[in-house]
Amino acid sequence: MREKTRLKAIRFPESLVRDLGNYVRQGKQSEFIIRATEEALSRLKQAEALKEAHGLFKPEEYPEFRDRESTEKWVRSLRQEADKRVSGWSEREE
Repeated sequence: MREKTRLKAIRFPESLVRDLGNYVRQGKQSEFIIRATEEALSRLKQAEALKEAHGLFKPEEYPEFRDRESTEKWVRSLRQEADKRVSGWSEREE
């Protein structure tokens, strides 16, 4: 079921309207603007969440988040563990 919609009158700079017409065909422009707005709002929400989470992971409690190098090392180890598990899925037992 599609979400109910509302009409919202918004003014755009003429150059933006021109570019929209040049790159997005008629009939798809509203969908394009909706998706672009959703993506921009998602980034704003993520930035807000990051600000709220600042300081949540204390280095003494989570040494893997102490600095960038520690975090990258931790992520690499997680990926290696996952790769080992996944590689076992395709191997046949003999």
